[in-house]
Amino acid sequence: MLNIFLSFRAAPGLTAGFLRSLVLALASGTVSAAEAAAGESSASMIDPSIIFDRHWIEHTFHSVGGHHFVVVIMSLIVIAGLAIFLAYNSRDFKLRNISAGQNFLEMIYELLENYVVNMMGPAGRNFLVLIGSLFIYILFSNYMGLIPGMEAPTSNLNTTVALALVTFFSIHYYGLKTQGMKYLKHFAGDVWWLTPLMIPIHIIGELARPLSLSIRLFGNIRGEDIAICILFFLGVKAYFPFFHMPMLFLACFTCLIQALVFTMLSMAYISGALPHQEHHESQEHKHGNERKSH
Repeated sequence: MLNIFLSFRAAPGLTAGFLRSLVLALASGTVSAAEAAAGESSASMIDPSIIFDRHWIEHTFHSVGGHHFVVVIMSLIVIAGLAIFLAYNSRDFKLRNISAGQNFLEMIYELLENYVVNMMGPAGRNFLVLIGSLFIYILFSNYMGLIPGMEAPTSNLNTTVALALVTFFSIHYYGLKTQGMKYLKHFAGDVWWLTPLMIPIHIIGELARPLSLSIRLFGNIRGEDIAICILFFLGVKAYFPFFHMPMLFLACFTCLIQALVFTMLSMAYISGALPHQEHHESQEHKHGNERKSH
């Protein structure tokens, strides 16, 4: 998290110079404005790396992206951690004398299943693996940025674009799979003589979906991490190192919200690509659950 702000590369100009000067001034406490301006070129050397030293990654993989390859390592840490946890707790499923790990996994599965079915209806069970995987990966990737020395994979636009493209291709894959070539008719609209106008509009709308999904997730997580780092350095300067704690607790909540928003929009987009009959059944199932709750 601390690394994100210190290694943040702003666009060249007054804003970038001001941010780098602020970081240098807060780090040293005795650097003058002239010295800060002269030290802008060495701002990248400031890197606390409390837990995880990232310099070897940047140097080793300099030819394939350097700093951006750090996100790949962070993603692999998240994936490996989840894989080990799931493999350990699912190695011996039982019907009786259930272990705490199995009980926890079953609880997570039921929560995800209810979440997907409530949004998409019974047809949502077919997409439980896709939506559940997206939700768990995004959630733990968001929380990764709250660990000092680590960096959230979702605070990098490359990661969020990749996740958005998974949703984008899933929409059209399931649309073509369930409806065949009839799925393409919705691009033309209902009025035939407006087809030349409706097709470009629908294409732009479809392309805007992955753009909005990726930028929304990236902007919220990146801005959140930068805000925490700024508050942390201000607290250190004021001899109050816990000044950032309220923002840190708020970030624990917003990380969950961002994972929910991404998956909710993904489910809404996929539901729109399904046949109207399945979509209608999903709505009836949702209304039926609401009537039962009342």
